[in-house]
Amino acid sequence: MKRGFLIILAISMAVLSAGVDWASGQQPAIKPVKLKAASVFPPPAVSMMSELMKSWQDGVSNRTKGAITFENIWGAALGAPAEHIDLVKKGTVQVAQTHEWYTPGRFPIGNFEYIFPFGPTHYALVAKAMRQIRGEFPQFAADETRCDPPGGVYNFMSKKPLKTVADFKGEKVSLIGRYFGRWLPPGAAAVVRPGGERYDLLRGGVVDTDLLPFDLFYAFKIQEVTKYYIDANLTVACWGPILMNSDIYRGFPPEVQKILVEVGKEVEEKAAQEVISKWWDRCEKEWKAKGIGFITISEAERQKWASELEDIPSEFAKEVEAKGYPGWKLVARWQEITGQLGYKWPRQWGVKK
Repeated sequence: MKRGFLIILAISMAVLSAGVDWASGQQPAIKPVKLKAASVFPPPAVSMMSELMKSWQDGVSNRTKGAITFENIWGAALGAPAEHIDLVKKGTVQVAQTHEWYTPGRFPIGNFEYIFPFGPTHYALVAKAMRQIRGEFPQFAADETRCDPPGGVYNFMSKKPLKTVADFKGEKVSLIGRYFGRWLPPGAAAVVRPGGERYDLLRGGVVDTDLLPFDLFYAFKIQEVTKYYIDANLTVACWGPILMNSDIYRGFPPEVQKILVEVGKEVEEKAAQEVISKWWDRCEKEWKAKGIGFITISEAERQKWASELEDIPSEFAKEVEAKGYPGWKLVARWQEITGQLGYKWPRQWGVKK
C-alpha cells in the first residue's frame, strides 16, 4: 500500500510538500514560519470542529513559543471539500481540515466506525476505543498514523415530531455518505446532499428532516427551518482530520514533531471531556429559546429499528478484505472493545453467512 499520508494529532494530520528552513545543531532553533491552513468547516465561532483545529494550532504556537503560526481559510473557500487533500499535496496550503468520506478510495478503512448503525455515543468511550483499535491494527499506520477527537452525536432535526419507526415512513431525509441512507427506517427515503445545501432543501420543502451531528446543525442553521430535535442516538464518530504536508512535517526537528503529536492528543482529550459538552449546552439552550421541541426515540423503538436494518458491517468487511485489509477482524474487534468499555450494542453486526 502506498503511504501517501501521515496523519497525526487530535483531529488528525496528513502529509504532502513545501520547504521549511531550520537551523542545524544539537538543539535546532526554530525559524519562524506561518503555515496556511484550509478547512471545509465554517469558522470556529459557529463550528465545533473548527474550534478544535484552532485549539490545536494555538497549542502548537504556544509550545513553540510563537515560532509556528497559522493563517486560516474557513468554509471551503479554496475549493470543494473533496479537493482539500489535493490542496495540501500540491502545496497550495500546508494544512487542511476535511473528512475522509469525501475521498474514500484514499482511506479504505478510514472512518470505519460509520459502518455501524447505533454505535456508541459516549464521547470519552469512543475516543479511548479509537486509540486502542488503531494501536492493535497496523493497517491503520500503513495508511495513516493518527489520533482523533470524537465529533457530536448524529441525530435528526425535522419539521415533524418523529417518535417511532413508523413515523419515518414516507419521509425524505437529507444526509451524506454511502451508508446513512441505509440506516433510515423502512419507508424513509434518502436525499444525498452536502451539509451546506440542507438549509435550502428544508426551507423549500424538498425534505422535512435532516441527519447530521448536532454541532453541524448549529453551524448550518438547521434549527431555523425545523421544529424538532430528534434524539435517536445513532452514533458518535471521529471526523474532521487535520492534514499536513509530509515534507513540512518531516522538515521539522524531532522536538517539534513531538509537539505536533502531543498537542493533538491533548486536544482529543479536551474534546471528549469538555468541548463537546460545552457546545451541546450552547445548542440546547439556544434551541429551547427558539421553541425547538426535543424528542427521544425510545430504546424499544431503537431495538426494533436496528433489527430491521441490513448488516452493513458485513458488506464492509467483505469489501475491504478484497483490498487486503482484515475487515472481519476489524468489525468484530470494534464491537468487542466498545463492549468491554461499557457499551451495549442493540444487535450483533458483521455476522458471516
